[in-house]
Amino acid sequence: MNWLRKIQHLFQYAIPRTNYFKRLVWLGCISVSLPLIILGSAYYQISVEKLKHQFQEDSLTSLTQLKDRTESAMTSVEYQSLQLLNNPSLRSALGQPTFSEQFVTQLELLDYMQVQKNASPLIQDIVFYSSMSDTVLTNFYGKSTLENSPQQSSIQAAMSLTKSEGWTYFPGYRQNGYISYVRQLPVMRTGPLQGLLIFQVKASEIEKLIFQSVTDKLSESLIVIDSDNTILLHSTDSSLLGKSTNELPLYKSILTYDGKNQSFITTNESGEKFLTAINKSSLGRTYISLWPEQELTKQLNWLRLLIVSSVIIILIFGIILTIASSKFAYSPIDQLIRYGGQLRNGALGRVSGSGNELDYIRSSLAYLNEQASSLQNYVQKIQPALRDQFMMKLLLSSNVVKLAEVEDGCQSFQLPMSGRFAVLIVRPENLFKEKRFFPNEGPVIAFAVKNVMHELIDHEHISEGFVLGEDGRESIAVIHFKDSANETDRNQALLAYATKIREILRTHLSFDVSIGIGGLRSEIALISESYKEASRALQQRLFDDNRTIFLFESKTATAERLSLFNYPKDIELSITEYLLQGDHLMAKQSLQLFYERIRISDSYNTAIYCYHILLSSIIQSLEEMGYGVLDNLGDNLFVQLKARQTYSEVQEWFIEVLFPIHKQIAEQSRTNSTRKAVQLVCQHIEANQGMPSLIECAELVQISPSYLSRLFKQEAGMTFIEYLMKYKVERAKKLLEETNYSITEIAEIIGYSERNLNRAFQRHVMMSPNQYRLSLR
Repeated sequence: MNWLRKIQHLFQYAIPRTNYFKRLVWLGCISVSLPLIILGSAYYQISVEKLKHQFQEDSLTSLTQLKDRTESAMTSVEYQSLQLLNNPSLRSALGQPTFSEQFVTQLELLDYMQVQKNASPLIQDIVFYSSMSDTVLTNFYGKSTLENSPQQSSIQAAMSLTKSEGWTYFPGYRQNGYISYVRQLPVMRTGPLQGLLIFQVKASEIEKLIFQSVTDKLSESLIVIDSDNTILLHSTDSSLLGKSTNELPLYKSILTYDGKNQSFITTNESGEKFLTAINKSSLGRTYISLWPEQELTKQLNWLRLLIVSSVIIILIFGIILTIASSKFAYSPIDQLIRYGGQLRNGALGRVSGSGNELDYIRSSLAYLNEQASSLQNYVQKIQPALRDQFMMKLLLSSNVVKLAEVEDGCQSFQLPMSGRFAVLIVRPENLFKEKRFFPNEGPVIAFAVKNVMHELIDHEHISEGFVLGEDGRESIAVIHFKDSANETDRNQALLAYATKIREILRTHLSFDVSIGIGGLRSEIALISESYKEASRALQQRLFDDNRTIFLFESKTATAERLSLFNYPKDIELSITEYLLQGDHLMAKQSLQLFYERIRISDSYNTAIYCYHILLSSIIQSLEEMGYGVLDNLGDNLFVQLKARQTYSEVQEWFIEVLFPIHKQIAEQSRTNSTRKAVQLVCQHIEANQGMPSLIECAELVQISPSYLSRLFKQEAGMTFIEYLMKYKVERAKKLLEETNYSITEIAEIIGYSERNLNRAFQRHVMMSPNQYRLSLR
C-alpha cells in the first residue's frame, strides 16, 4: 500500500491540514459534483424510461392509424375485385374456349374493368386472364394472348401461386413498382385453375397514402406483413418488399413473440436493439413499428453534455478559488485555529488583546448554534410531510409491504402499529357544476375538506387520526382506535365522524360530499386493503344517489345477479333512434330506463361498461351521417364519461353535454345534405339547358316535388319555378345578343311559347324581347 501513502502525502502537501479554506473549497466542489453526477445519471435513466414509454404510446397510436388506413385501402381493392367477379361477362368467359372470338363480350368486360379502375385512385391496371381461351384483357393494352401480353411474366407467376388470393410482388416489381392483388378463378373451385384476376396498385402511391399521414419520425420503420408472413409494405427499406419473414431473423423473432405486451425490445443479429410495437388485424395482417434504441441516447445527448460541462465548471471554479486563496483570500477558520493555538501557547500575552480572540470564538460558536437551531426547525417542519408520504405509500401499495420497512417508518414518524385502523375517503359531489371555483381549483376544495377533517379528528371514541390527500379529487383519513374499544363503538364513531364532516361542509361551505368507509384492520401495514374497500364502497354512488355515506359490504350474490343480467340493447337502439329523430324528451326517458336496467347488475364495472357501449353506439350513429362528422366531437368523450362517478353526474352529462352535441351535429349534417341536393338540381338544370321539370329533378335527388320547392325557397331565396324562369330568361337574353334567331324561334329553343316569353321578360327585364334586342344596337 505504499502507493496509497504516497498519494495521501501528495494530497496533504498540496492542501495542508492547516489550510482549511482550501479544503472546504474542494470539499464543496466534491459535495456538489457527486450529487450532480448521481442525480444526473438517475435523471438520465428516468428520461430514457419515459422516452421508451412515450415511444410505446406513440407507436401503438401510429400502428392503430396505420392499420385503419391500410385495411381501408387494401379492403377497398379486395372489395372491388369481388364486385368485378360478380360481372356476368367475366363469369361467362371462364371455361369457354370460344371467348377469344366474343368481341362484344370482351368490350363490355373491358368497359366494366375501366369503371372499376376509375373507382379507386390506387388501382393502376386490372388484368383478366382466361386459360381456356388463352385471352388476356387489361386496361392498358386491351386484348392479347398470353404469349404476346406484356403481363406474361406476372400471369405465369400468379398461376403458380399456392394461395388462391392475396397480395404479392411479381418479379417485375423493380421495373413497374406494382404491388398486385391476385384472385385465382374460379373462387370456389374444385377442379383445375381456369383464370386469373389481377389488380395492380402502385406501391409508391399506397405507401404515400399510408405512411406519410401516420408518422413524422424519420428513424421509425413501419412494416406491414401479410398473413403468409410476406412483407407487403416497408416505410424505410424497399429492398425487403415481397420477402418472407422466415428468411429474416429479426422479423421472425417478432412474429413468434408470445408475450402479452404489444410493446417490447427486440435484438437483431448484429446486437442492435429496437423498441418494437406490434398490432394484428382480424384479416391476419401484422403491423410492426421499429425504432432503434440508439435514437433514445441521441435525444438525450444534451443531458450527458450538461452533466459533464457542469462538473467541469465546478472543478474550474474550485481551481480558481484555490489559486485565489493562496494569494489574497482571507480564511477566518484558519485565523481562528491560529488564534486558538497562540492562546494555548501563551504567545499573544496581554498586549495582543486576547479578549478579541475570545469574542471572535464566542461569536463563531454562537453562529454555529444558530445554524443548528435553524436546521432543527426545518426538520420539524418537513416531518409531517414525510410522514404523510410514508402513509400514502402504505395506502397505495399493491403488494405486501415488508414488515421491517413498516417498523422503521412507524418508529421514525412515531406512528402506532397496534390497535385497529380504518380508512375514510371523502369526495366532493358535482364539482363539474360548481360555479364558485375554476375547473383547475380542485386542490382548493380538497384543502378546505382536509382542514375540516383535521378539526373533527378529536372525537371522543377515536384515539387519533391522520388526514392525507392524494390529489385534488379526494381527501383520506386514516383512523386509529385503541384495542380497548369494541367493534360497535368503532363503527358508531366512524359513522358519527363521517356525518359531522358532511354536515359542516354542507352548512359552512355549501357543497356536498360522499364518504366511503373501509373495513377495520389490525395492523397499519394492511390499511391499503381498507383503502381499496372504501374506494369500492364509493362506487355505489352510481346506484344510490340519495345516500352520501357508504360502508363497505362484501356481497356474495353479485355473481348470481350478473348471470341473470342482460345488456339492454333494445333501449340503446331506442335512444339512438330518438336522437336521430330529434326527440330529446323521449331519449331522456329512455336513458332513465337504461339506468334502471343496468342497475339490476349491482356491479360498478358492469354499469360503466354499459354506459361506454351506449356512448359508442351514439358516436357510431353520428359517424353514419357522413365523413368528417366525428372531427366535431372535440375532446375525448370516454375520458369525460369516466370522470363522472355518481348517477346524477352520468345522467346530466348525457343530457346536458352529449345530447346537445348530437343535436348540433345532426342539424349540421341535414343542412349540408339539403344544400347539396339544391346544388345538384341546379347543375342538372344547367346541363339540360333549363328543360327538366320539377318532377324529374325531384326524382333525381329522391325527394318529393313539394319538398324540393320548399328547399329551393330556403336555400336559393326563390321557388323552383321562379329559378327555372330566371334561367330561361338569361338564356333568351344571351340568344338575343349573340344570334339572329326570331323571337318565336328563341321561345321554342328555351321551351316557352312566344306569349310566355314576353311575360317572363316583362317580369324580370321590365321590357319585351324586341325592346331588349333594340337596346343592344
